[in-house]
Amino acid sequence: MDLRVLQDDYMKEFRKVTREKLLPGALIETNFTDEEIVIRDGRKQKPKKIIIIGYDKDNDTYFGSVFINTKINSKAGISDEFFSSQYLIKQADYESFLRYDSYVDCAGIISCSSEKLLSGDYYGTLNEDDRKNIWDILETTDTLTTKQKKRFGIRRR
Repeated sequence: MDLRVLQDDYMKEFRKVTREKLLPGALIETNFTDEEIVIRDGRKQKPKKIIIIGYDKDNDTYFGSVFINTKINSKAGISDEFFSSQYLIKQADYESFLRYDSYVDCAGIISCSSEKLLSGDYYGTLNEDDRKNIWDILETTDTLTTKQKKRFGIRRR
């Protein structure tokens, strides 16, 4: 068997999202429709990179918080709280996941069904420093209510 075929098969299996891989800090890319997010270029769906934050067992819903964006969306909010809720992650630390240095948007949390995530691609997990720093922002930001933080399992350590 050709080595390239073996590598392709390995990567397909690695990228496959399974429930066992859907842990806090998991890096996932999945498609969102224009009914779920704002898509400005007329497409009906758009692949978005997200980080899993938690899981709601009652609703079988994952919280893939934080969208990852190549730029801070300056139109989304101009408050100090919004800007302080953006966290830079380096492409060099996530070469297979990111093409550019990007920002984790910790100002809001989105919910994703298990079905949506299982149809996406898995890219590993955050490194320990980034995970700690992102959770610190989520725990302290004023852009999320105490009720939201509690629901999503975000607690002060």
